[in-house]
Amino acid sequence: MPALPPEADGRRLFGAVLLSALVTAAGFVALSWSRLLATGRVPDGGDGVLVGVVTGTALGAVSFVPFLLAVLLVVARPSRRSVAVGVGLVYATDLALAVGQSLLSGVPAGVGVVVLAVPLPRVASVLAVATAVWVAYHGGYERLASAAGNADQHPLFAIVADRRLGPGLSLRRGLVAAGLAAAVGVGGVALAGGVGEVLRAATQQGTVAVLPRGGAWSVGIPLARLPIRWLFEASFLLGVLFVTGPRLGGRAVLKAVAVVVGVQSAVRLLPALVPPFRPVELWAPSGPVLTPLDDLLLLVGVALAVRWGFRAGSDGHRPLTRSSRGAD
Repeated sequence: MPALPPEADGRRLFGAVLLSALVTAAGFVALSWSRLLATGRVPDGGDGVLVGVVTGTALGAVSFVPFLLAVLLVVARPSRRSVAVGVGLVYATDLALAVGQSLLSGVPAGVGVVVLAVPLPRVASVLAVATAVWVAYHGGYERLASAAGNADQHPLFAIVADRRLGPGLSLRRGLVAAGLAAAVGVGGVALAGGVGEVLRAATQQGTVAVLPRGGAWSVGIPLARLPIRWLFEASFLLGVLFVTGPRLGGRAVLKAVAVVVGVQSAVRLLPALVPPFRPVELWAPSGPVLTPLDDLLLLVGVALAVRWGFRAGSDGHRPLTRSSRGAD
């Protein structure tokens, strides 16, 4: 494990990660069962439902622990070693889960070298979060501004007003961090799809399931969906910046929720607002009401992990490492 600053006790971080992973997994299980209830596809028998809930929560918690731990490591001390440890934990855990689920499904032939692509989408999510946090709070913005020359005159930095979003985070800094990090995340997902196709073609295997962020089952993403995926990823990462900043309170969480819901719901409502005015089902799984829930649940998990993992005061402030104290 990388060396941690004094405010980041290792046992405290791990305990916070376990609790927040359980809460996040329980939220995803409740969401999944509520969708089954809405469609009337719930299996008969209370025992089966109880086993499904317990099993789903346990497996979900195992899959979320390395992701949340990777986020806390980056927040505690951003370094290449922290990112490498987080990526390694996420990849190893998701790979083990993918192999185990393939074997338990009764299709052992599905376990081949193509399974190596299964953890890559979540690895891309870890890298995206690390990029966003580094750019916003740990000197990345200053390096980009220095490389671009005069930051006040360069279009990349002067395109938005320097409005404050929170302690240590301006509108300009937040948008640059979230936008660049979203490009990392979406690019990683697209690359994962390409790697999966190459491995699948080389081994003549069938489709292998993947458990990326949010619990969806797919590898990669169609090119036509990249712009929307980028918007969704950027909204989630901007929310992450709110809840991983130097102060985590109710206002920060509400801002994060508002960003995710506002952006993702608005995107899903666009077909009903612009020509040719296609109808939109509000309560469909891909509708404007339910679409943001996956990212919101994970965002809550990150917020809880940060809140419980660091020694925050009663006002929500937590100590900052030296690299986090930079001003715009």
